[in-house]
Amino acid sequence: MKYETSKHLLHLDEMDAHHKEFVDIYNSICKDDEEAYKNVMIKILEQTKVHFCHEEELMQKHNYPRIKEHSDEHKKVLHEMQYFIDKAHTVFGKNMLKSYYNEALPNWFDSHLLSMDSDLASFLKK
Repeated sequence: MKYETSKHLLHLDEMDAHHKEFVDIYNSICKDDEEAYKNVMIKILEQTKVHFCHEEELMQKHNYPRIKEHSDEHKKVLHEMQYFIDKAHTVFGKNMLKSYYNEALPNWFDSHLLSMDSDLASFLKK
């Protein structure tokens, strides 16, 4: 996954820093190591929990009108991440995690950032 300032930069320093950190952790994986997927996914999960907590505090503080939808999306993706981590103790589970990591996670990141996070950033700038 490539961090693209033209696509990913929201011009809110703390949110941008969290997003860049997510991509940096994601890209730190050694794809030749089967255990790396689970280990890096755990790091992503922990970083994402901190990021989401920060976003949800901002949404509450500024009475963001779409807080429920945004928070529900946070809960959904955290649950997915944990699910795939928990299943990675079997060969099939490791393959599911690898697929989630390589395909679904980057797509979710782009979609969430370009829709929900960009909406939040726009609201906070007003």
